[in-house]
Amino acid sequence: MGTWGTRNFENDGSQDWVFEMMDNKDGGMVADTLQFSLSKDGVLDTSECEDALAAAEVVAALSGRASDDFPEDPLDHLDSLNLLATPALRKLAISVVEKIRTTSEMKEVRTEEGQYESWDAVMADLLKRLNF
Repeated sequence: MGTWGTRNFENDGSQDWVFEMMDNKDGGMVADTLQFSLSKDGVLDTSECEDALAAAEVVAALSGRASDDFPEDPLDHLDSLNLLATPALRKLAISVVEKIRTTSEMKEVRTEEGQYESWDAVMADLLKRLNF
């Protein structure tokens, strides 16, 4: 049974994405995932949202603003990616989070499950940590 919660790392998809990025030492996955999410036509599905939110959380963590639920092992080794949270990367992450927050399958699911307010607060917190 998979993990599912309103926080960004309370689901298997986001955790899997971060561990895959760290195992492959592929910091390019961050920008690639964010760019794909922003440029995709139509509504992002839940799995795509999980990946994109994990990438946005990596950007926040690289900026020294990691979420409380960011997986500990990857957090301790982010510097091995030689990736910087540049203003352009933060702006890209912000745009993706705003897209997910306004139009996504994840938003629809959270609304249907009565979790929208809790989930939206998590999105607002991530935007705050990215937007400095």
